[in-house]
Formats: sequence, C-alpha cells, structure tokens
Amino acid sequence: MALTVELLRARIPFIASAVFLVFALSEHLRFTSVTSVTSVTEKLKTERCQAPLLTSVVDYDLDSASQETLRMLDNYFTTLRAHSKIEFVALASSEERCERVKQRWGEACRVFHLGEYRWTKQLIGREILAMLRESRRPVVLVDTDMRVGLDPEPLLAKLSCDFGVDFAGGGEAKWNINTGFLFFAPTPVAESIATCVVDWIDLVRSDVDGAFKKYVLDTVPEDARIEGKSDVRRADATAMSFEQDVVKDCARNAVTNETEMRFSVHIARKRVAGTADFAEDVHLDVPPPGGGIGWYDGSKCNPVVRAAGEIRCATTHDKQGMLAVVRLPIYHSQMAMRADEHAAFRHCIGKEPACLYEGN
Repeated sequence: MALTVELLRARIPFIASAVFLVFALSEHLRFTSVTSVTSVTEKLKTERCQAPLLTSVVDYDLDSASQETLRMLDNYFTTLRAHSKIEFVALASSEERCERVKQRWGEACRVFHLGEYRWTKQLIGREILAMLRESRRPVVLVDTDMRVGLDPEPLLAKLSCDFGVDFAGGGEAKWNINTGFLFFAPTPVAESIATCVVDWIDLVRSDVDGAFKKYVLDTVPEDARIEGKSDVRRADATAMSFEQDVVKDCARNAVTNETEMRFSVHIARKRVAGTADFAEDVHLDVPPPGGGIGWYDGSKCNPVVRAAGEIRCATTHDKQGMLAVVRLPIYHSQMAMRADEHAAFRHCIGKEPACLYEGN
C-alpha cells in the first residue's frame, strides 16, 4: 500500500501535466473550430456586400440589326447611365461583337461560346456560375428590353447585403419568375440554383431522345392521350429546357425539396396528351417541409425587407437560404405605372415603344 501511494505521489506531476495538455488541446480545437466558422461567415458576409455586377446578353451583329433593335439597346444603355454608375459587363458570342459593344456604348464585354446550345439564354446558368465564382460578388442578369428609371445599385446591394437574399427573380404570380431579372448572391444557395439550371439544360441537350422518353413520354399514360390530337413526335432540346421554366423549377425545388423538373416539361407533356388540361397539377402548391404555404409570400420576408418594396420571399427547405421575387422599386413588368411609381428596371415585354420610350 505504501508503495502504491508513493508511486501515485510520484506520478501526480505527470498526471496533472497530461490533464492540462488534454484541456489545452480541446480548447485549441474549440477555438480553431469557432474561428473557422466565424471566418467563413465573415467571408460570406464580405462577399455578399461587394458591389453588384450587372450583366445583359448583347449578342447582335450591329451592322445587320434592325433600327428597332438598335434604338432599344441605345435606350437601355442611355437610361442606365443616366441613373447609375453600376459596373456592367455585356455578354456576346464573339470578340467582334464585344468590340462593337465597347465602341458604341463604352461598356465592358465578356465573350461566351454558344457551342451546341440553340440560343443564348440557355447559357445563363453557366455564365452566371462562372461570374459568381470569378468575382465573388452579386451578379444580376437583366434583359435589354428595359427602361431604367432608378439607380439599381443601392437597391441590389440591399437585397444581398442587408436583406440576406440569395436568389431573386422578376416577380410574377405564385412560383412564376420572369428571367428578365435574375439576381444571384455569391453564396452556396445561389450557386446551387445556377448549377441546377446548368445540369438540367446539359442533361436534355446531351440526350434529347432519352430525356423525351423518360421525362415526357413515360409520364403520359396511353389511356390519357386523346386520339387524333396526341402528338408523340420527339420534342427538341429547347422544348424541354426553356430557361424561364428551368429557373422556376430549380428555385422551387430549393424550397420544397422536390427533384422533378415540372415546369420544364409540362408543355411537352400536354402536347403528347393532346390537351392543355393535362398535368395541371404542375401549378399546384407543394408545401415545404414543416407545412405552410410553399410559394413566395410577403409574410416570409422580415419586416425590414417588406418595408423596402414589393418583395415576396421563400426559405429553402434546409432553412439555409432565402429566395425572393421582386417588383417595385426594383423590377416592374406591366405596361401601366402610376405617375408616382418608379422602377430600377421597367421590363417592356414585347418591346412596346410606349413603354420603352415613354418620356423620351
């Protein structure tokens, strides 16, 4: 017994040292972990609060473009620069077209490569994703059939930095998004939506026959088809990857945790069924996990966001992100506006002169 006590006494300094070492190591790991999480959070906040980058597809042969097109583009850039110094970069499919953009409007330009894609808007996911990763700042894509009526920069900066919105689209009804206005913050949530857009368009383009069979033909039972009206001819890639529907699907799925690309294929399914009444459930709401209303709703925005304008929000299914559809004062897509209403981006759908050049 005496020997055991003596041995314990002899080992006490070593035991104390070991306990201290374990405690110090655990504190170091805890501090490192907290510091790491804090640093990632601070990095995301810093990137969110960078000045937004505005971009538009300006892919025209200016020598052969119509006078109406040139007037529309002149109006877009003139009204933009009358109100704002926001950094802008055009997207065009060749060095020559980019050079003409620089010469005519004095704006920066980025070359994209169309490759096997059918039309430029199918590239939006790929180009936005690349710009997000390169610049680590909010990226905003708008159409050029716009009249700029307010400086968009402070409004867009608030959307990302102050309101914590990861992704936003031009506001329409329920799940509908108008891709005339798309906002992506430099966050994992926004990148995942852009990646979803890229992946679906690439999947359809790489195997149109397989995609048509799997996502359209196989989903329309033969007894649901109307004889003499059902059209089972293969749809082309664009018919199953119209970018506005793809964006709606990717944003909706981020909220509801669905995986089906409903909007992207519903028109092709109706054609196969032979009736516009087929698959109307595409417009039905799918409640997010935990219940409640699934689509964008003003009550889901915090009071500060609601006070800033007509904005409706939706939270991602994992509660990690915020999506929104925006209207005034950021975006407006209807012809009539009151005299006291102003929009940063007034979208003149159909390129109506009365909308584009009002007041010019």
